[in-house]
Amino acid sequence: MDVENPMVLGRIEYPQLRYQPCEPVVSFEMYDDFGSLIVCHDVYFVIGDAIVHMDNISDYLVAGYQDYLTYEMADFEVIAYVELHYGSAHIKK
Repeated sequence: MDVENPMVLGRIEYPQLRYQPCEPVVSFEMYDDFGSLIVCHDVYFVIGDAIVHMDNISDYLVAGYQDYLTYEMADFEVIAYVELHYGSAHIKK
């Protein structure tokens, strides 16, 4: 492909690809509303429009709902509590 550049006399040539990939390579990084990266096998919650990582769920519930109960719970208890009262838990694949 030739591209004209007004700053340079002449033309700039870019090499063409010799092959075209069959499928595009897609990378998908997922972050929660607090900016934490959610990687494979991490538990995250969907509460309304919010996506919240397991590490941030207690802070989210305190900030939004004034709910301090999950700070002293084990992870499995937090998952059951949040699913019962607020939203659904998911595991990133």
